[in-house]
Amino acid sequence: LVAGIQSSRACAQQTVAVTGDGTNDAPALIRADVGLAMGKSGTQVAQNASDIIIMDDNFASILDAVKWGRCVYDNIAKFLQFQLTVNLS
Repeated sequence: LVAGIQSSRACAQQTVAVTGDGTNDAPALIRADVGLAMGKSGTQVAQNASDIIIMDDNFASILDAVKWGRCVYDNIAKFLQFQLTVNLS
């Protein structure tokens, strides 16, 4: 499923995130662009295979992290645009 989404030509390149908590989820966590494992209920295998461990096992934490990440990315882009404009003037 992960490979199918990543290689899909229906639209632009997709970033694939996968959540998992068990040993059977490890291959998908490794193959995904971002693997998210559960910290409390997840197995050690899933945690080792993932990129991010959700410590409170709450999916709302993923949404908060994405919102913060987008905000930080936008602020960095605005800062770089400002600095380049000032330095080139």
